[in-house]
Amino acid sequence: MRARLLIIVLSLLALTGCSTFGGDSSAGPAANEDDATFSLRMIPHHRQTIEISKIALERSKDEFVIDVADKISKAEAGEIEQMATYLRSWNIQVPGDDAATTHKMAGMMTEKDVSGLKAAQGKQFDDLYLAALSRHLRSGVDMAKDAQSKGVHVGSKALAGKIVVSQSEVIDQIAAKKKA
Repeated sequence: MRARLLIIVLSLLALTGCSTFGGDSSAGPAANEDDATFSLRMIPHHRQTIEISKIALERSKDEFVIDVADKISKAEAGEIEQMATYLRSWNIQVPGDDAATTHKMAGMMTEKDVSGLKAAQGKQFDDLYLAALSRHLRSGVDMAKDAQSKGVHVGSKALAGKIVVSQSEVIDQIAAKKKA
């Protein structure tokens, strides 16, 4: 998947004849390959968070799990729209919702992981959801930190910073819940 994303980004760069997206080269770069790659990878990552959180909202009776699932779903839906807007402004196609490809991306839950979550019930489900969500969000934080350090697009870097803070907070809340 990473190779495919790189080919898409490089092809778009070749077509536009530049090494940046959406900016006047005399004013400095508006976006680079790392900015585009961040959005291309984070959109499917967020979609998977929303997918597993919908399951939690349907199955869980635990108020903490319901609250986390609801808040993370709403926040990430808005972030998907923001990243999609960036991609469209750079003339890059927004990734589709191909679950088979998504499960194979680094930092994503596999089909087996999601199936296991769907099969769980009660407290086992809640514990499995929180553990899976925590791991999943950690990979999102890593992607966002990478985008902050390598990207150049002001909006994309700001969004990456927001993701680092908000997802780290959720990870910390989950860890505190486990200790309680």
